Amino acid sequence: MKIRNVAIVLMVLAAQSVSAAQIITISKFQYGKQWAFTKEEVQLLCRPDGALLALNMSTLMQYPLNERANQAMKTGQIKAVPIETILLDDPARPNQKMSIEPFVARAAQLCDTPK
Repeated sequence: MKIRNVAIVLMVLAAQSVSAAQIITISKFQYGKQWAFTKEEVQLLCRPDGALLALNMSTLMQYPLNERANQAMKTGQIKAVPIETILLDDPARPNQKMSIEPFVARAAQLCDTPK
């Protein structure tokens, strides 16, 4: 099982380098009360096609952050699950999840970064 996980991580990293995707790690410590995720840290990813994703490196699961990524998930172009899976409830708004806008904006900046 461990060998399989290592192989998957290596394949993901190789695919990212080949596709020239931009990626950055962010943490709960950086965002404080704005933090929207059940995980302590996630990676934000901008694919060359403009799809924005959050990535949980401990499970290697991807979560779409924008409509382009949602469409890629729905059509099977990427393996991902809905972002709501890892979103925290918003303490200020009952029955609603935390906003992902700060993270979408940060991931979008990666698309503008020279490759």
